Amino acid sequence: MYYDSNVKEKKRNKRSILTICFVLTMMWTISVVASDQATIGEGEKIPTFNCEEDFGIRKALALLGSLCGKNIVPSPNVDGQLAFRSLKDVTFEEAMDAILGDGFVYAEEGNLIKVYTKVEYENIMKDPKRRVHKVISLYYITAEEASKLITPVISDAAVIQSSSDAEKGISGGSGGSGGGGGSLGSGGGGNSMALNDMIVIYDFPENIEKAEEVIKSIDVKPLQVLIEATILSAALNEDMYLGIDWNLLSGYAVDGFPSAIISSVGSSQIGTPLESTGFASIGDGLRVGISGSKLQGFISALEEITDVTVMANPKIMAVNKQQGSLLIGKKLGYLSSQTVTDGGTSTSQVDFYESGTRLVFRPYIGNDGYIRMEIYPKDSSAELNATTQAPDETTTELQTNILVKDGETVVIGGLFREVVNTVRQQIPILGNIPFVGWLFSGQTDLTQREEVIVMLTPHIIEDPVESIEGIENVSRKMRSANDELIPISRRNMAEDYYTLAAQLYLEGDTYGALKNLDIAIYLRPTYIAAIDLKEKILKETNPDEYEKLDRNVLNVVEN
Repeated sequence: MYYDSNVKEKKRNKRSILTICFVLTMMWTISVVASDQATIGEGEKIPTFNCEEDFGIRKALALLGSLCGKNIVPSPNVDGQLAFRSLKDVTFEEAMDAILGDGFVYAEEGNLIKVYTKVEYENIMKDPKRRVHKVISLYYITAEEASKLITPVISDAAVIQSSSDAEKGISGGSGGSGGGGGSLGSGGGGNSMALNDMIVIYDFPENIEKAEEVIKSIDVKPLQVLIEATILSAALNEDMYLGIDWNLLSGYAVDGFPSAIISSVGSSQIGTPLESTGFASIGDGLRVGISGSKLQGFISALEEITDVTVMANPKIMAVNKQQGSLLIGKKLGYLSSQTVTDGGTSTSQVDFYESGTRLVFRPYIGNDGYIRMEIYPKDSSAELNATTQAPDETTTELQTNILVKDGETVVIGGLFREVVNTVRQQIPILGNIPFVGWLFSGQTDLTQREEVIVMLTPHIIEDPVESIEGIENVSRKMRSANDELIPISRRNMAEDYYTLAAQLYLEGDTYGALKNLDIAIYLRPTYIAAIDLKEKILKETNPDEYEKLDRNVLNVVEN
């Protein structure tokens, strides 16, 4: 009995030892031989990945998931032998690609990594039930443009709907076909959509994600160009009747810009192509050049050789690739058509023709600090034809496309205008006698010739905040203009009392500050800065009095 129990005990011990050995062997078989057996973190590499000879794809996936802490779920049809026995220094993604080879694919769905055969995956991806919709708001590009640009990254079965186009242009007051504007009050948008442009995409989620990436790249704030346009009128005397000799502008070199543009007057053509050797020759014909000199010095040099009048000095901000325009002149009204109905009612159509100095430009901003500009300067005069009652125009114009660096000045010369005034004087009655009337009359002819010079200085504006400097300059000019007012004007006196009140407040004399603020507000009841400072002092020193102010009392009642 003792012998039997002893034998049984030895057999149990032997089975336990065999069981432990089997477990250890299995653990060694399905483990990764590495320095430590800790789970591989995200982004870390697997030092060594060893597999037994009889390992299949499913066992290798289970081993990889255990090692990297991933939930890998293969479909029942995923199986086969591995094409390798060992991998070294690989990422999780690289190990997955090695295990699956070309016959299988995997996709992450939440916390699961599902593995499919290629056929299974294609069928799943084509399942119409997977399609979803996404609304994407646009801020700088149109819905039409966005729909066109995302087409390459969406499926053929995708559906895109976009919001309606916004109205283009604005009405600019009364005018006909020549005026370029509509009547005041026309347009306004009516019941059109007042939100941002939008597109709605109905497609598979992965395609919508690609479309969002495309839109994120293209729907960005565009650059702007600030154009400083200076238009000068230089009076020409007999010595420089043909135009300004630009050689006289010592120290202010202008490099000629080669082009084949020719100026035109009426139906004829004059001048020669723009010089490619410099900007110094004189004579009729339009000329374009680029100057890196300071604009003010350039104008001063012109003043030394001729009388110069600044006709305009506007600053125009234009978005990249958008047109800006300027007109200094007049609109000549004329009767363009007249219709008489069967009932005898007459209807007339009056149009307006623009004449004077006109400038149209369109900038294209490069990525190297240069700006390509299409420019169209024109100087014209018009008068009604006595026969046709339509305007006849005399014009000098140019259209060109140039490349200029940020901050450089484009100089356009050769825009000529000529004014002839005839003054006739005579003795009444006697001056009208045929043949001898000239003995009792006189005539004075005055001819004035001018050259209009257009100078454009573009500046690339990456952030609208950069234009604040110009606003500050306007404020400085306003303050300078106020200083020219007589000292005893109510405005100046109010500002003096306000300045004194502010100084007393900073010194701690709130009583004196309030006294001066009352005087400032009496002299100028709408002086907001003085009113704000008074309320601030009352709120700090006398809250009860502050609450009794009319504005605060009315606010309480309204609430």
